[in-house]
Amino acid sequence: PVEGTSEHSIATMHSSPNQEKAAQVPIRAAAELSLAKNILYSALGGVAGATVVYPLDMAKTQLQMDAAGKYTGLFDCFAKVARSEGIGALYRGLPANIIGIMPEKTIKLAGNDFFRQQFKVDDKSVYPEGNMLREGASGGLAGACQIIVTTPMEITKIRMQMYEPAPGEQVNQMKVLSNMVKEMGIRGMYQGTVSTFMRDVPFSIVYFSLYGVFRRKLADENGKISAFGALGASTCAGIVGASGSTPLDVIKTRLQAKTAPGVAPYKGWVPTVSRIVAEEGAMALFKGVGPRTIIISPLFGIALMVKETLANWFP
Repeated sequence: PVEGTSEHSIATMHSSPNQEKAAQVPIRAAAELSLAKNILYSALGGVAGATVVYPLDMAKTQLQMDAAGKYTGLFDCFAKVARSEGIGALYRGLPANIIGIMPEKTIKLAGNDFFRQQFKVDDKSVYPEGNMLREGASGGLAGACQIIVTTPMEITKIRMQMYEPAPGEQVNQMKVLSNMVKEMGIRGMYQGTVSTFMRDVPFSIVYFSLYGVFRRKLADENGKISAFGALGASTCAGIVGASGSTPLDVIKTRLQAKTAPGVAPYKGWVPTVSRIVAEEGAMALFKGVGPRTIIISPLFGIALMVKETLANWFP
């Protein structure tokens, strides 16, 4: 090489304009969104995903709270709830969930994008092949931020799902929700914050690090991914993250749900683990693992598919 000229400089001199352009293309289309569009697309994706999988979420809560063995499985739960309360009962709590899911998914998805930018995960000049550890850290930080919204959303959703109407009662969901909020108060709405943190942060670390890996395998040279590609990458990541974090979700549900009359409420994260294992066995920590995995995988899959598709159509 000519004196004073590095091999990197020579390679740069001989690189084509297309190569230089490719190096500047972000790994994900969402990385180029404005803040307003990022928030909007995240919220729309969250609502779409949550609405589609809600009956499964309802069944998962029923199974996780079923200490008496009332249900034999997912389909038995569907049948018994629908038979005793009608098909509409499978959507009880959906309005409260949608109200909460918009800011919750916005913080999670847009927050993940924000931290990715801070860590330069989408900058190909820094990380040409991405960086799994930093992607996990971005997801974990976003998961930590979202609990300010997730905790009250989850406790109201769970209590609505476990609500047993009186014989002949026509359930007015917004009225029931309003009464619940008044009864619990602000402090009660944040019952189970620690357990929500203990579930959401590990899940987000695993989920977003794996989603980044799967997405890179399916994205084109311009960093864009098809709707079905986004659905597939997100679903695969969701299967691993959701199934592995099921015990953490069971603990959170027990702490936030209102126990049946005559049953002592659960108090404290560690005491709840000990009580579940002592009374029902260690496998009880995996109650609802099937529904949870089936829920989370398509929920995030649909949410990110909608967001990625909107980012491609309306950048």
